[in-house]
Amino acid sequence: MWRKEIRLAGSGGQGLGLAAMVLADAALQAGLYATIMQSYGPEARGGASRADVTLSDQPVANPWFAAPQVLLALSQKAWDRFSPKLEAQAVAIVDRDRVRVAAPQSAWVLPFERTARLELREKIVANMLALGAVGVVLERIPCAVLQEAAQRRAPKGFSGVNRIAVARGWELMAMAQGGTLHAESVGP
Repeated sequence: MWRKEIRLAGSGGQGLGLAAMVLADAALQAGLYATIMQSYGPEARGGASRADVTLSDQPVANPWFAAPQVLLALSQKAWDRFSPKLEAQAVAIVDRDRVRVAAPQSAWVLPFERTARLELREKIVANMLALGAVGVVLERIPCAVLQEAAQRRAPKGFSGVNRIAVARGWELMAMAQGGTLHAESVGP
């Protein structure tokens, strides 16, 4: 049985709830089962925000987990709270400009917000860049399927840039891992 427990964590307003919905949507389209549990701090923006997504090739009877197998941390507070609970084989992905990873911790450190702002001219799509990176790690959802889900669930006016952001995030992670990309995996 294949099962991945993913925690998307950061601050309110970073779009982690939307990212979780896109991930679950893409997983369903790829023939997987998916559950989502979300948690927010008392503030709508700036407070703690977390979405736990469980993906499996079998129905998910219990979506709760203590420690994720994949952690995406888009704020220092999220990293400080959840990284100590990571097991040795877990994969952590963080935003280079928002999270400082101290030794001996390890994580994939990628420039999500900077890329969103400078390359895509939309800081708000940093969540979709991060989701593309998560997609590479999961290895079960094709980039094109993730892009379609991001486009389908995008707020008005963001469908095209969300699709591009997922592809760019996928590319950033693949390059960080030293892998090669298939052209059809990263096209808009």
